[in-house]
Amino acid sequence: MVSSKNNSATTKKQLIQDALTASLEGRWDDAISLNDQIVERSPRDSEALNRKGRALIEKGDLIAAREVYAESLKADPANMIARRNLQRLELLYGRDAEGEQVETQSSAGIPHSSVFVEEVGKTWVDELVNPQPAGKLAEVAPGSQLTLEVKDERLFVTNEHGEELGEVEARIAGRIMDLMNGGNRFEVYALGMSGHSLRVILREVSRDDSQADKIAFPRQVRAMQGLMREREALFARDEADFDFGDEDAEDEEHAAERDDEEEELETEADREAESYVDTSVNDDEEEPEM
Repeated sequence: MVSSKNNSATTKKQLIQDALTASLEGRWDDAISLNDQIVERSPRDSEALNRKGRALIEKGDLIAAREVYAESLKADPANMIARRNLQRLELLYGRDAEGEQVETQSSAGIPHSSVFVEEVGKTWVDELVNPQPAGKLAEVAPGSQLTLEVKDERLFVTNEHGEELGEVEARIAGRIMDLMNGGNRFEVYALGMSGHSLRVILREVSRDDSQADKIAFPRQVRAMQGLMREREALFARDEADFDFGDEDAEDEEHAAERDDEEEELETEADREAESYVDTSVNDDEEEPEM
C-alpha cells in the first residue's frame, strides 16, 4: 500500500524514498501513484518521471510510458535515461506495427544496486555475440536478471521464458563453463541495449573450495596491473623534474619491495590467463568499459 498517499505533510524526500522502495519491491501501481505526487509538487522533476515511465513499462502500458519519457526529456534534454528508453520503446512499437506479439520482460523488482558494481576479477561486462534482433532485445528491461545456459559447449544468455538472447564471447564462456563445472556459481544481469546487441554484467557469486585459488576473470587483474604500472611510470617521470641526484637508499628499497609484490600478482594472473587464452588470436582485445 502507498503509505504517503494523500498526506500533504509528507516531505518530498520521504515520497522519493517510498517511490524507490515501491520500485525495488515491484509494486508498480504504488510507484506510479507516489511519483505522480512528486510531479504534482515539482512538474519538471525528470527523475520522478523516469521512475514513472519504468513502472508503466513494467505494467505493459507502452503508450503512456512513451508519453512520460517524452515529458521527462522535455524537462531535461540531457536526460539519457529518458532518451534510451524512448529508443527502446520505438523498437517495441516497430515490432508491434509489423504484427508481432510484443511482451516486455518484467523484472518483478529491481535488484540491489550492488549487483551492478564492477569488481576486478569477479565481474565481466560485455555485449552478447550472435544476438537476437534488436526488437527482441528491446523487450528486456535494464536491470533484469537473466539466465546462463550451456548448450553444445557454448554459453547462452536466456530470458525468463527460456528464449535465447545471444551468447557470451567464446573465450570468456569457456572460462566460465570450466568454473561452473567445478562448482562456482555465476549470475547475469541486463545493462541495456548497446548498438544492435545487449550489454550484460556477469558476476561470480560463489566459489567452490576446490577452486579457491582461481580468479574468475584474470584479464581484468592484468589490465589493472597495467594501469598501476603506467601510473607509477607517470609518477616517477613527474618526480624526476624535481630530482637533484640525492636519492635515498630507503626509497630504492621500498621500490624493490613493490616490484616483488607486483611480480607475485602478475605470476598468479598470468598462470590463470594461460589456462584459457587462445594463442591463435593476436589482435589486442578491448577492455570493457568500467
